[in-house]
Amino acid sequence: MNCVVERGMRVTLIGPMPPPVNGQSVVMSHVVGKLTPQFAKMRVADIGEGQTGGRLGRFVGVGRSVRAWRSIPGSRAVYIAVKADHGMWLTTATAAVARLFRARVFLHHHSYCYVRERKPRMVALARVAGPRAHHIVLAKSMARDLKAVMPEIRRTLIVGNAALVDTTLLDVPLRADRSQLVLGHLSNLYLDKGIAEVVDLALALKNARTPARLIVGGPTTDVEARRHLSRAARELGALFEYRGPLSGDAKHAFYGDITHFVFPSRYVHESVPLVLYEAMAAGAVCVSTRQGSIPEQLAGSPGILALSKDTFVQETLPALIGATGSCAASRESRRAFTRSLAESQEQLAVLATQLATG
Repeated sequence: MNCVVERGMRVTLIGPMPPPVNGQSVVMSHVVGKLTPQFAKMRVADIGEGQTGGRLGRFVGVGRSVRAWRSIPGSRAVYIAVKADHGMWLTTATAAVARLFRARVFLHHHSYCYVRERKPRMVALARVAGPRAHHIVLAKSMARDLKAVMPEIRRTLIVGNAALVDTTLLDVPLRADRSQLVLGHLSNLYLDKGIAEVVDLALALKNARTPARLIVGGPTTDVEARRHLSRAARELGALFEYRGPLSGDAKHAFYGDITHFVFPSRYVHESVPLVLYEAMAAGAVCVSTRQGSIPEQLAGSPGILALSKDTFVQETLPALIGATGSCAASRESRRAFTRSLAESQEQLAVLATQLATG
């Protein structure tokens, strides 16, 4: 990413950093990494919950959000990762402080929850941030849908997530023709991310005499997720493997071992999941739902899309019965990612320029 910025200006970035590891904190850490070389005076205010969880973690997050206001005075531009749900009121207060100190406001939206319907907290945020605020979204469809419910928003910037993915995944070998069908699922494991449907699909394939392997990675976050993992172990036997939380070489090995990445999400905040781009970069074919901007994300790839999580197995099963690994499909999936990567890199350069010049 090459751009010329005013090296002496100060930019403040406010958002959650890992831990905990979730979509927004991962994106925030990557944004910080991408923008740091562009600005000599950049301050980062971490408003994440850290290692604490539950109610105490929320209090930690609130305290950090309030302390982050101290980093705003003297900033020419303030980038804010927008909190969803009731946390958006804190985002609104942060935007108000930024405007009080005459900083230009950039709001990075990650959730589709308030993009589908007009919500009072989003109305408040848009009005407090003002008509000159830049609203950063993840896809063209997200920009369109946000403006449809929030016509008072005048400025949108599209910054896709592809440039935030570990590009060493492009070194994962493409799948061999006629290799065994291997399904994979990687996420924070809970029902809204689709762990039940992942297991259902593997069992349906087994019953249809297409015995696909199933490899699952990621931390279990509730009792229901552990119940479905136990069900998979019991009913799939040697066809099932749970690898736990994955990172680094273990994550690369996971993506290299699967032919299809299964992600039947109905998560209300789902927009453009990083894991789908990771799978595409590694050459896996994605099998997902039409949640958020996923249809746009998978456009041009050999991905398989179901209308909803409720009909996921019914819709995707016919395309997978008798399927095997395909070098052509693996290459096509990776090419779709590299196109998104190039576009996303250009969009990040535009963001850096806008932060510097307005």
